[in-house]
Amino acid sequence: MSKIKWLWSVAIAMGIVLIYASLSSYFIRVDEWYYQLDLPSIVLPPIGMTVAWSIVYIINITVMARTIYYKYYLYVMIPVCILGISNIIWCMCFFTFHSLMAAVIILALQSLLSAAIFIMLIKEDCISMIFWQVNLVWYIYLMCLIAGIVF
Repeated sequence: MSKIKWLWSVAIAMGIVLIYASLSSYFIRVDEWYYQLDLPSIVLPPIGMTVAWSIVYIINITVMARTIYYKYYLYVMIPVCILGISNIIWCMCFFTFHSLMAAVIILALQSLLSAAIFIMLIKEDCISMIFWQVNLVWYIYLMCLIAGIVF
């Protein structure tokens, strides 16, 4: 029973992450506007961004699956799902509407939300907290990257 419960937890987490990752990628259009931006020197090449986002989504799946499996801290799912929805909004603001200031504000809020999730996980699940450190650093990196373009 335990293995089946774990598989269902992973399947549900993968479904949730697949939905918001797919919707986020729908809005990504790297066109002339993006190439005309004065990108900071800390920007990763496109393959680096792809690998980093894949790692972030795998960590999201892992944390969500552990949260679903150990039902006693399901309240962590709410901010993690809000973070996924904010990824969709960020992609829309940055790639579709070309609003750099909105992108910086959303990334600042995502960094704060990621830090809040990290604090929640310290209290509830140390293994998920260790994984979540990568997400926290990733959102702070993205915020610094976009702030470097704006300012």
